[in-house]
Amino acid sequence: MGRFTDEMRARLPAGFTLPPEIASLFDWIEERGFLHESQRVPGDRFGTLQPLEPPYRGAVVLFRVEREDEARSYAEGWFGNPDTAARLIPFARTGADGSYAAFWLDDEGCQRIVHLGSEGDGLCVLGRTPLDFLRLLAIGHNELGTGLAHPDAEPEDEPDYEMEVDNPPFRDWLTTTYGVTIPRTVSEIVPAPPDSFAKASDDPFWQWVRRLQEARDGAVPPGP
Repeated sequence: MGRFTDEMRARLPAGFTLPPEIASLFDWIEERGFLHESQRVPGDRFGTLQPLEPPYRGAVVLFRVEREDEARSYAEGWFGNPDTAARLIPFARTGADGSYAAFWLDDEGCQRIVHLGSEGDGLCVLGRTPLDFLRLLAIGHNELGTGLAHPDAEPEDEPDYEMEVDNPPFRDWLTTTYGVTIPRTVSEIVPAPPDSFAKASDDPFWQWVRRLQEARDGAVPPGP
């Protein structure tokens, strides 16, 4: 087990665990030398799926479990209540706009991986398992939010598409280690991710976020 993996696991509060697949990814990141010093948090590190030097190949994701004070500040910004950090821990920045993937404890206490788009896009559960999340990253969209906004599109449809956008080393590690396939589109794993204009959704994370935001805005009484 790598040092980075241990550091990230130690940040998770009670009730959360670091999924074995994410732990293995963190080990792979450290072994390939894809750890970088954080400028935002001096003395801290984050991991990536490829070197930081362009051209980037595949999803640009910054892996770093937020510290307790950061998670509370993030929860305060989203919901006006820092205590919701007890159920939501960001662990990967998925877009330059400030979008994140996070570990979330649902209403039954099950841990799931979810997405929080900075503008309210793609508030959804990212598949059924941690492997589904990794398979989404392997599709090749430069930012996960782009794929969620256009779930039936392939990376080649993006205007800034480049050759080798699929990041062969990451894809090879994922398929060899776990024997999984890489979907062609996001919709194979997340069929109908809600957008920022959605008025209703069957997605349990979308429903939880909306409930808390309505409580924050005084539209409904606060709930759990």
